[in-house]
Amino acid sequence: MSATDWLRERLADRVLFDQHCTPPERLDQRLPVGFLARCFLPDAPSAGLQDAGFVLAHRLALRWLAELLDCDPVEPAIVEARAGYPPNRYARLLADDARLGPLCCVDHEDERVYRPGEWAQLVDRPVATLVPIEPLAERLLPHCNSWDEFRTLFAQTLAEAIGRGARGLVSDFPFRTSLAIQPVDVATADRSFHEVRAEIDAGSFERLAHRRLLYAVFWVALEVAAELTVPLHVLIGSSLTRDPHSDDPALFRPVFDEPRYQHVPIVLVSYAHLHPHTVALARHYPNAHLAPGPAFLVEPATASDMLRQLLASVPTTKVLASTGGAFLPERQWLVARLWRSALVRALGVLVDEGFITPAEAETDATLILAGNAQRLYRFPT
Repeated sequence: MSATDWLRERLADRVLFDQHCTPPERLDQRLPVGFLARCFLPDAPSAGLQDAGFVLAHRLALRWLAELLDCDPVEPAIVEARAGYPPNRYARLLADDARLGPLCCVDHEDERVYRPGEWAQLVDRPVATLVPIEPLAERLLPHCNSWDEFRTLFAQTLAEAIGRGARGLVSDFPFRTSLAIQPVDVATADRSFHEVRAEIDAGSFERLAHRRLLYAVFWVALEVAAELTVPLHVLIGSSLTRDPHSDDPALFRPVFDEPRYQHVPIVLVSYAHLHPHTVALARHYPNAHLAPGPAFLVEPATASDMLRQLLASVPTTKVLASTGGAFLPERQWLVARLWRSALVRALGVLVDEGFITPAEAETDATLILAGNAQRLYRFPT
């Protein structure tokens, strides 16, 4: 038996603790044809969906779903088969097939999306929350008249959310502006606050995208994370509309270099190809952790190679399984299955090449699938 086959058998029943995802939307169980393509091609424009049948992630998802639902591997047949399940039974079927364990989800408090408690009932698994800091700031800004007032209310609201059981914080500021974050003094923060408040009062405000205010909000959230010792997720992606140099994770070093926050676990969640500078941060800084899973949906064929290269240079205690799942439960299910397949193959190659023993590979897989997240978020084993 090859090392890969041995690991696949040993890990068959090990759960995957999805430590970064979003509950699915409240959609009718009978979907219009085309929705599944949107689920597996999250970055594709609507016009590009006509080529979905020629994209690897979509083909793979349809084949795996057809095996699970015992139908033809075409979207109309799968849509018909899924419509025969009540939502809770279908969500649990996918979660069981992906062997999901506890979940940490981003709670946007959006009525179009299931709340964490509702989702926990659907999938019959523990679901904890992660607080998205920028959407929270957007909700609080209209109720404050100064930076000082906002800062106090914002920090208090974050702390109260942690007190109610949230397990960490999430920032998506790299998707809104440059990763080149710098400290922001009080005068600059107050001036930026009033500029944004002027947009709100004029009715022209749509989304918090003011660079200096975003940075100031992030530093406040980091202070709260440091005081309460909870993880802070930073979503790392790429944007076709910005200077690509602004997406270099090396620009994030000022956060890791700040001595006051070096005990805060910072989880870099990669939504695009894993940047080598992201890996360098994890090697250099003790509090840096990596969650490359959401990138698997973008490049599923390279997931095993990505993990093998990552595990060859980064301690396995710093790598966390996550799917970034959202929209439909099938997205989380697909990435979770990709995770397990890629991890088994990556570790199997390392065993075959003599870099690690089978016992070490099993230990590493157990840590990555669930153990690291259980330690970081203080979930019971």
